[in-house]
Amino acid sequence: MYARVVTGQYQSAGKLDEAFQIYRDSIIPAARQTQGFKGALGLADRGAGKAIAINLRETTADIQATEASGFLQEQFAKIAHLLVGTPTVEVYEVSIQEMQQGVVGTYARVLTTTVQPGKMDEGMQIVRDSILPAARQQPGFKGGFWLQDRGTGKIMAITLWATEADLLAGESSGYYQAQIAKVAHVLATQVVREAYEVAIQV
Repeated sequence: MYARVVTGQYQSAGKLDEAFQIYRDSIIPAARQTQGFKGALGLADRGAGKAIAINLRETTADIQATEASGFLQEQFAKIAHLLVGTPTVEVYEVSIQEMQQGVVGTYARVLTTTVQPGKMDEGMQIVRDSILPAARQQPGFKGGFWLQDRGTGKIMAITLWATEADLLAGESSGYYQAQIAKVAHVLATQVVREAYEVAIQV
């Protein structure tokens, strides 16, 4: 499975809320009608006016088809008047997906970093064998996605939590720091940590 990740800056928190309403009412229903659609996740940082929209597709061909057909451009046009500048668009392979059936997280921790050349598989194996089992034991853990771009070495880890308190508890307890330490030896850059409200999960 693959993910298109669109990160945008909005004019205000109110404009961001308006954009997510357009996503719910128009963009998601349209996406459901296109080939290979596997779900979507919308993350909002209202304080910063920033949002991340993640669209899941079965194959890279499905992602490319939405661009070649003009579908992607049509959807961007629906929210362009709300944005500051041009959103960034990235495509990742979904290396790991862990979702609890029928359960929606309300907050997300988003980590981005890059991996040393040749270390991607080792890093993802550590996630599967050690980090993910540890996450499952944390109160409020509701799943997540681990995305990778082998071309650039970039990874994005998105974990979903029942409440903001659950997200923050893992950091104050030392859990978060312990998981980062497990993969520190394969990383090429420092981990950037952000927290978002989950505005859309389908």
